[in-house]
Amino acid sequence: MPINATDKQKLDAIHAAHCASYGGRKEDYFALIYLSRHFKIDVEDFAHRVAFGGNDYGIDAYHIDPASRNLYLYQFKWSESHALFKESMKRLVDSGLARIFGSATTQDAKQNDLLLYLKKDLKEHRNVIERVYIQFVFKGDVEAAENSESLQSRREDLEERVHLINEYFDDRVIEFLVEFVADKPGKREPTPNHPYEVSMPDHIETVHDGRRMLVGFVPLMDLYRIHNSLRQQFFDRNIRASLSKDNAPNKKIREAFDAIVIKAVESPSVFAFRHNGVTIAASKVSVSDGTLKLSVPRLLNGAQTVSSLAKFIEDKNDNPLLKTNHERLEAIQVIAKIIAENPADEFVTQVTISNNQQNPVYPWALRAMDTRQVDLADKFRMELGIFYSRQEGSFDTMSDEEREELGIEDNKDLRIRPMAQTLLAVQGEVYNMGHLTDVFESQKLYEGTFRKTYIDNADAKAIVLAYKTGLMVQRAVARIREVSPEKYRGVIPKARNLIWALLAQALFNHPKYAELLDDYGSSLKKEVMFGDLLKQLAGTKVWPLLKALFASSSYKDKVEQQNFEFLRTNDAYKRAMAIADDRFGWTKKNL
Repeated sequence: MPINATDKQKLDAIHAAHCASYGGRKEDYFALIYLSRHFKIDVEDFAHRVAFGGNDYGIDAYHIDPASRNLYLYQFKWSESHALFKESMKRLVDSGLARIFGSATTQDAKQNDLLLYLKKDLKEHRNVIERVYIQFVFKGDVEAAENSESLQSRREDLEERVHLINEYFDDRVIEFLVEFVADKPGKREPTPNHPYEVSMPDHIETVHDGRRMLVGFVPLMDLYRIHNSLRQQFFDRNIRASLSKDNAPNKKIREAFDAIVIKAVESPSVFAFRHNGVTIAASKVSVSDGTLKLSVPRLLNGAQTVSSLAKFIEDKNDNPLLKTNHERLEAIQVIAKIIAENPADEFVTQVTISNNQQNPVYPWALRAMDTRQVDLADKFRMELGIFYSRQEGSFDTMSDEEREELGIEDNKDLRIRPMAQTLLAVQGEVYNMGHLTDVFESQKLYEGTFRKTYIDNADAKAIVLAYKTGLMVQRAVARIREVSPEKYRGVIPKARNLIWALLAQALFNHPKYAELLDDYGSSLKKEVMFGDLLKQLAGTKVWPLLKALFASSSYKDKVEQQNFEFLRTNDAYKRAMAIADDRFGWTKKNL
């Protein structure tokens, strides 16, 4: 909801009336307006439940309603931008909920007095509260916040802290809901918060650094039932999303189910011998009579198996043999490692990486859940309606309905590896464009490539324009081979990344750059006219620069020796840009 003049007048008025008593910033008084209106309470009676100033650990206000048995925790933003909640949600995940519901191992003398009042009131109403709501209140569009991939990721991190709340309330199952609020709460249903049961009659248990791991056989159908309840949330901590049903391993898995259940030519017991097993993290694990109860379970590896089983059951739903031989289906087991540890913790991230390395997993795939990737995905979806596949296969398996719900308009997706090359091309890091493994494995190189300024300040159209240049760079390479002497034609492909980087600067320095952004920066469609433009720039701008490099004193000897590896260096890019400055008046431009 836009911040209109009446709202601003209300904020000015309540701030003027109470700032002498409570201090803080004017925006802090948004909480007073909201709470007094929603709960019909006089300001003086609940002002101590509002944070004036900082050190609030992500909570701006709270309210306990004994009649409805609800606890409300709030974060307020006097803004239309839902992106402002990112840091608040991170504070809550990292330390806020633990500070409120856990047993703090350190004291913070500077914490906001709100937290002291909250803990006192929680202790008094501990036996009454049945529901906990964390509400992020702002003046913008709830649906946009709900569809934000970066906020969704942080909300899931919050929901995975539910074990802290359950433990605080003596392991009672507390309904827990995280939602975004403008004038009305979002329409999101509460996340299922009951423990999920899996059968593991015999297991062994080991402990590492205070963390428990149970190992044994579990029925695959137990995992299928968890997936049916949690859906994609069950896979949230998996490096890969569910890959295409036509993926070769997935076909083989479904063929195995068919042989066991429908054709009954193989025993259910053989499946475990052929399967690598699955790994699950759960915030809490309890054992009783051969049954494990898992709180907030997340599948770290095994998504392909569970999704293939779901597809098999869907495909065979009308086959009477599925029902007739249902006991055979229930008898299929897999070996499972179940880790009693919060799925969002760094330790579990490392376990996820290790457990997904029995099959080839490239370094860029391991960055899928990184905050920068999540925020970048949000940027492209919100600004351009383009999907950014930070998880391998996530776009390929998306239904038309899911695309529509997310506001995805483009029928092609951006991908993490060429995105890295795009950003490096813009930076002139030609060498690193050819060494992406190093880029994704080195934290310094990774952060230098995926800069936060690109997420916060860059024009998404400019990134797409440079990305599309990479998608179509072979047309430029072909044009340069056409216009260059025969002795150079065989080596021009070595300059592919250098050509990409120089073409990006040719576009950024183009006199009609603004028009190019509008015409070609809003989609991933490979327009014929854009291809023609790239070929024209390759012939009239980039080839003259390469020709000048070949003739320069710096590289003349290398050219005579037929050593063209310099075309893959940052030095060649810098020298080409110096020549471009002199000949074309180019300046190096970033996003």
